Amino acid sequence: MSESDYEDELSESKAFLGFVDVPISETERPELEDTFIGGKPIWLNPKSPPPNELLQCKSCKEPMHLLLQCYANLANTFYDRVIYIFGCDKARCRRKSGSVRALRALSRDPDLIKKRKQELEEFENRKKVAQQKEAETKSKLESLANSLFSPTDSTNAQSNPFSNPFGEESSNPFGQPEKKEPAKPTYAEVTKPVEKSQLQVSAEPMNLPAYPGYILYVDQETFDLKKQKLPPLPEVDAAASAQAPQPNPSNPSKIPTLDENVSKMVDDPTFQHFSHIVSFNPTQVLRYDLNGSPLLYSSKDDVAKLFYDSNGRLRPQALIPNPPYNPSSERRFELQLMPKAIIDLETGTDDILSGMEWGTIIVATDLIDYIPDHLFDENHVGYVEEWCGVQWEEELKL
Repeated sequence: MSESDYEDELSESKAFLGFVDVPISETERPELEDTFIGGKPIWLNPKSPPPNELLQCKSCKEPMHLLLQCYANLANTFYDRVIYIFGCDKARCRRKSGSVRALRALSRDPDLIKKRKQELEEFENRKKVAQQKEAETKSKLESLANSLFSPTDSTNAQSNPFSNPFGEESSNPFGQPEKKEPAKPTYAEVTKPVEKSQLQVSAEPMNLPAYPGYILYVDQETFDLKKQKLPPLPEVDAAASAQAPQPNPSNPSKIPTLDENVSKMVDDPTFQHFSHIVSFNPTQVLRYDLNGSPLLYSSKDDVAKLFYDSNGRLRPQALIPNPPYNPSSERRFELQLMPKAIIDLETGTDDILSGMEWGTIIVATDLIDYIPDHLFDENHVGYVEEWCGVQWEEELKL
């Protein structure tokens, strides 16, 4: 099989996936510009942690574990941006509102922004000079070709047609002429700053518990269509869902059995679609698809109702709540944490019944990436809580 034939059997989506790369250790410590699960959070400035109340479970008021830290700079911006997801590990807080929370943090250091703008301007100037030299080179080559092959008097030809038509050696800073169609940018290229910050991990404002940590590597989602085909988007049978029998504790004979509960979950077309898509890249722990759509885990909960209409079809625009700190704006889907992360975060834990029970954690952020001025501190760092939708595993009642 040729390389082109193989490429025909691969399909790409616009989502980026995060996979576990290396465990966090004394020799492998994450930097601010890394994306990782577990471990301790790295703040945008060591002296500017978020307020303690943002790091507490809303149910038990205890400090939460870091589930994900995602360095997520936006295109055409010059400031640093991070998304954090925290979760409570208390069994009594499971499935309760506020037991999983998402924060968005910005660092708008004016000196750093100015520096990055200058670096970008210098880069663009070098690129422009390189393009001009490339155009001059092309013109000289065309002129040389015309003089060699056009039927003109030999006395008009250059005395040495094989001499260097470029004059001095090309100083193209990119090594090769720029391609007309540049390679697709990766998620890492989009989010990396011009220059890495030298910020280090600081002492926590409160004693946050920590799961084992893993640094992630990020790559564009691909599907090997040689192995299997992509499924169509699911449509939910709204009528069947509405008529599904509910457990009745007063009548034991009406309580679904384990097999019935499992069957109910497997029969959900949304769960089937979720499982099928994940099967192409089963070790993914993170999906990043800014302005895209989440991969829903279930069609039967309150989160699903924000994305499905009453006819069981995906809404053109999800009913995600507008940000309270910016009511005139709206939120867009940005990323979600995938169930494989539970396996990694709970490494070494034998008590499965006390473990995490979510299927996916969906985060949506402000469309214009706004944080009110009064929430920025003297170090130009600000935090806001964003919408976090948790789709829990199907509760199996016996």
